[in-house]
Amino acid sequence: AVQPMYVKQGTVEKKIQDKILFIQKYQEILKQKTYYKAKSIENKSINTTLNQRFLNATKPALAAASQQSLLEELARQTGVNIVRVRVDKPKYIENLLSISTQVAVRSTLRNLTRFIHMLESNKKFMIIEEISAQRINNTNLEELQTRITISGFIKKMEEKKANKI
Repeated sequence: AVQPMYVKQGTVEKKIQDKILFIQKYQEILKQKTYYKAKSIENKSINTTLNQRFLNATKPALAAASQQSLLEELARQTGVNIVRVRVDKPKYIENLLSISTQVAVRSTLRNLTRFIHMLESNKKFMIIEEISAQRINNTNLEELQTRITISGFIKKMEEKKANKI
């Protein structure tokens, strides 16, 4: 008759010990509240910084226009003449929607390097996919005509396709 009560007393004591351990772990987590608040603020600032790296528009056509105006501004600052601009169809690169713009420019070698440097160090994340340059003047070897394919990104992830059976 005593054995079932003894077993029951053992399980009750085990449950009490488990709850005491749970409360102790909870108190340890509460002691780290300032650490987690600081981490939360840091994560928000990283998220804000990353959002600024994408093109502002959500529609591909608007993003392409925004990217084109940004390229024209960089060209104006560096003394590069944009001859032709062509916007390609949007495509996904690493699950992000990419807007590719092909730009034909005429410039000197020095201005072209300044343009590329400003492009790569811009606050908007853009990559140069392709670049090809040709001399256009046999007397002045620094005059170049260059075709550059530049990709900017929209903060739109590729949707996963559901497999229908």
